[in-house]
Amino acid sequence: MMMLTKTVNKLWQGKYLSIRTYEAEKAIKSGGMKLCYLNKKMFLTPKEIEDLKPTGNIIRSKTGGKDYQLIDIKFDPKDEEN
Repeated sequence: MMMLTKTVNKLWQGKYLSIRTYEAEKAIKSGGMKLCYLNKKMFLTPKEIEDLKPTGNIIRSKTGGKDYQLIDIKFDPKDEEN
């Protein structure tokens, strides 16, 4: 399986990015997640993703997809890659 990749164009409060709970579930099954912002990358293992907690209420999908909660992650890019 291949690691899930998510690219964002802006950070919330300049330091957080958000993923949806269904993206986290998919990333756990696919062996982790690569988060990208301004050519910087951050990698999360399935265990790290499992330890993250959703914030806020359940958001209803506007397109008829899955309802979700947001998980805020402090963006902390590393130099090394997995």
